[in-house]
Amino acid sequence: MSLGQKIGRLRQERGLTLQEVSEGSGLTPSFLSRLERDKVNISVANLRKLAQFFSVQMTHFFEGEDSQQVGQVLTPADRVRLSLDDAPVQVFSLLPPNSEVEARLIEARPGSGQQGFSNRGSQMVMVLDGELHFSLGDEEYDLRQGDTLFYRDDVAHSWVNSGDQTASVLTISVIGGRDDR
Repeated sequence: MSLGQKIGRLRQERGLTLQEVSEGSGLTPSFLSRLERDKVNISVANLRKLAQFFSVQMTHFFEGEDSQQVGQVLTPADRVRLSLDDAPVQVFSLLPPNSEVEARLIEARPGSGQQGFSNRGSQMVMVLDGELHFSLGDEEYDLRQGDTLFYRDDVAHSWVNSGDQTASVLTISVIGGRDDR
């Protein structure tokens, strides 16, 4: 199934019109219609808008049909890149789509970083190599190789590679999972 067909099927499964998806994603109805018919290509930024609107991981759009296997191996070649090829922060999905857990490998050039606020669940960040300066609300953390930070993802956060080499970071998010603890 093509990317456009998957987007169209998701829209129809949710009982949404092209106009409703347009209003929620900021993409025009005509573009969405052409996309569902595989008449146009979509940029990573616009695909991210659709993933956010539908509340799915971007990898959802690249998954294969359901498999009967119990386990699944993803090799480095199988990883879905969630960032632009030339971006200073490279993000790769490490798990199959539609999991309750989201795992990503992030490779950040010195001085590069990200900020966020998602209210999606809990987040774990582990520095595999390099250094990060992490801001979590009013708190500041300097993380080095082997350090792990865990937090609820409902607070504004940002980080920057504060070292002089590329930083490799593993992030694991529990999607939803906002039970009362």
